[in-house]
Amino acid sequence: MAAGLLFASFSSSSTYSLKSYSVGPGGTNSAASSTYQTQSNVGEQSNGSSSSTTYTSHNGAIQAEQLNVPVAPTLSNGSNTYYNMLNFTINTTNEPSDATYAVAVSTTSNFATTNYIQASDLLGSGQVYQACNVSGWGTSCSDNLGGLAVNTTYYFKVAAMEGKFTNTEFGAVASISTVNPSITFSVSPSSYGFGTFVPNVVVTSTNLSFTFATNAVSGGNVYVSGQNGGFKSSAHTIAAVSANLATQSEGFGVQGTNPGESSGGPLSVVSPYNGTGNTVGIESSNPANIFTTSNPIVGGIANANVQVKAAYTDPTSGSYQEVLTFVASASF
Repeated sequence: MAAGLLFASFSSSSTYSLKSYSVGPGGTNSAASSTYQTQSNVGEQSNGSSSSTTYTSHNGAIQAEQLNVPVAPTLSNGSNTYYNMLNFTINTTNEPSDATYAVAVSTTSNFATTNYIQASDLLGSGQVYQACNVSGWGTSCSDNLGGLAVNTTYYFKVAAMEGKFTNTEFGAVASISTVNPSITFSVSPSSYGFGTFVPNVVVTSTNLSFTFATNAVSGGNVYVSGQNGGFKSSAHTIAAVSANLATQSEGFGVQGTNPGESSGGPLSVVSPYNGTGNTVGIESSNPANIFTTSNPIVGGIANANVQVKAAYTDPTSGSYQEVLTFVASASF
């Protein structure tokens, strides 16, 4: 009498089909020592992987442990102000709370040359997986990548991992560009006349108006210098001072006022030019800092006035004048 043993067969229903499959080796599910760890499985699909234009399915139980492939990260260049860094936010939707992430970056869309964001927030050659916490990518999974080239497009993609054997492929790509460093500055009007001023009376000019903006990471400064070190005529110079002119017999100086900005900054007035009333700051041929900010600034504005007080003994013949120069710089 003939006898037989059914070893394997194809199985299917209206909702699934088990394609060619085999029984794999037995033994423990995982094995480890102090130097290695392996993982085995039973019942993997024997014909490798299958795929279409919308999916790829690999054989083996390990694939069932993988996380969702992360979607493209959200990128920002600070509303077109970042020239040497970019902000990225990892989209953690449908990922477990304890997942860690690696971020790949390239300057080509096909990632012909690929680097990875390191724990230092700079690019390096090795993949670094970090969690969304204060010691990783930030509690909101958002961080800044520094050390980048100006006016360059960067492409980002993210992979996820949760423990061993679970790292995904890198997901969809997002791109954004750094911008060029910039600084803008203006001052008006270009000249001002005091007219006739009376001895022992402080006379104040109308406001000079300044605009200042820069995307420099460390902000910038506005400096003032004078050609004559005071209000000068052919016969006498009313010397520039840092003082309250109301208490002086004579003097000349500059006062900064009304700093502000649309965003960034803030812009502030630097001592000794930050006085009120008739308190002014000295000017000389050496440029002195009158306005400053330690951060990028958009729409920076400020005013300044010039004040002078003549003594009864000052010569009245001839015209008094001073040439002030204002210069702006940025710390890129």
